[in-house]
Amino acid sequence: MRSALLIACLVLAVGGARAVADPVVLGVSGDHAYVDLGARDGVGAGSELELVREIVVTDPVTRKTLRDAFALGTVVVERAGEHVCEVAIGPDLRGRVAVGDRIALAGAARRFADPWAEQVLASKIPAGGGDGGGPTITVGGDVHASAAAAVAAAEAAREVWLATLGKPPRDRATAWRTFLAANPGSPYAAAIRTEIASLEGQAAELDAAVAAANAPDQGAPQRPALADALAELAGRPIGSLYAAVPARVSPGRPIGVVFTKTQPLADPVWLYVQAPGTRSFARVALAGDGDAYLRATIPAELVRPGTLAWYVTAADRALIGDEDAPQTITVERDLAETAPERGRTQIHTSLDYVDFDGGLEDGFDQYAQAELDFAYQFRAQVHTARVGFGTMSGTGGPKDVIDADATGQCLDAGANFRCRAVTFSYVYTEFEFRPRAQFALMVRPQAGLITTDRRPDGGPRRCSDATDLADCDFDKGVGLRVRARIGDALGTNLELGAGFTQGVGTLFEALYNWAPTPKVPVKLAVQVTDLPVPEDFGVRLLADVGWRGVAWVYPSLRVSYQARDIDHVGVSGGLGLNFDW
Repeated sequence: MRSALLIACLVLAVGGARAVADPVVLGVSGDHAYVDLGARDGVGAGSELELVREIVVTDPVTRKTLRDAFALGTVVVERAGEHVCEVAIGPDLRGRVAVGDRIALAGAARRFADPWAEQVLASKIPAGGGDGGGPTITVGGDVHASAAAAVAAAEAAREVWLATLGKPPRDRATAWRTFLAANPGSPYAAAIRTEIASLEGQAAELDAAVAAANAPDQGAPQRPALADALAELAGRPIGSLYAAVPARVSPGRPIGVVFTKTQPLADPVWLYVQAPGTRSFARVALAGDGDAYLRATIPAELVRPGTLAWYVTAADRALIGDEDAPQTITVERDLAETAPERGRTQIHTSLDYVDFDGGLEDGFDQYAQAELDFAYQFRAQVHTARVGFGTMSGTGGPKDVIDADATGQCLDAGANFRCRAVTFSYVYTEFEFRPRAQFALMVRPQAGLITTDRRPDGGPRRCSDATDLADCDFDKGVGLRVRARIGDALGTNLELGAGFTQGVGTLFEALYNWAPTPKVPVKLAVQVTDLPVPEDFGVRLLADVGWRGVAWVYPSLRVSYQARDIDHVGVSGGLGLNFDW
């Protein structure tokens, strides 16, 4: 409100000092024009203005410049500001009004004033000339002088207010009293007297506190008396101690507490603290700091999520709380997540060629297997989820028939072909449950398509590549693999597992993981399996040795030795590539 009054006064002052110039048409917009006349010139809504067109020509004989003016007509003001008004252009003048045409008042000038601004000005000036005794500021008569007086009064009060900022209450009250003595008719006198009363009350309270701190109190130190007086001024209850103890804290961090003595205390003074989830209180000594303070630190190991209880005694007398009704501190649950550990995300790939009879491509007991999977650790009830796919392609049959056939064609005594080529393409999802840090259970259901070729001249890919599907069988293969891991997942551990897939075979496995050095991860496995077809079981010994040149990836070389009996053996190998971060 005070800003609006100042603006109004400045506008009036500028208007009074404005030099008078010939008014003209400032702009034309359709049926309306804007004219350089306003309320300052006695123009308002309803005023009539006369349009004058000035003509300037040159006499062709005498070469003299001739000037004359012609009245075009009159227009009516629709609305007016302080300096500019808007007029309506009638049909008879439409298209004839141009920027620069001169304007003259068709009638007498009138006085136009903003009623809201005058009400604001009047509200700032008390009836009867302020709060008595001094010069008054009146409304009416010369509005410019009234506005200037109101602005001067506000500016004088503002200067005193700025000069007293940051000074003691009694000095501020003195400055305001001096101002009122010099300006008894100030429109702000009532508010200033209220401010003086408040400042003098504050000064009196501070004087009382200083007096209490310096008054003799049966030999008691002055600082406890000052603490008592300041506690009373702050509205705190007076007692033996004033506690500065937080209400809520974070776990695992020591808590510093401070107590202010408001009267002498008998030694020793103890702080008793009960950690959340415990039944007994731990005792912490309160150390004196100067005359009035006692300090202690609650150890970090006692600050656990939950409610921490505490109380204070002096010479076995309860000062704040007691064992049956202690004070409490809420210890928040730590919401900060620990930094992601290595192995949170994993990608594993492997490629194996397994030869049981040593015949390689010319044999009848070999298979190749490739797998790719992606794993992510959730750190929840399901600790890790893994998805992947794989393919196994090979040839198998009865071990005795393969070894007994001198022709090497897998024919039995009746010249019947007994081997078959198998391709198994599958997908799987594995869930790892980790009820303990050193134990995990992994369950992997899998399903896929089995293609079987029973022709002697066939192979693992004939049935999928040829149009002749004679002696080809197509079936679904559903299986389950379960493993248990004992030990650290990223360190040394032992895995025991078993798996079965209908139409493909069974696998039992014991896998030992360890790292002789951080850069060389090693896996040693023993497998008992009848893959690639469920005929005869054999034993496979596997070694997987990797090289971790960087922390997040390592390749590995896989070497294996497998046998179904002493005469049915083979050596093979493979490759692996592992990512974890």
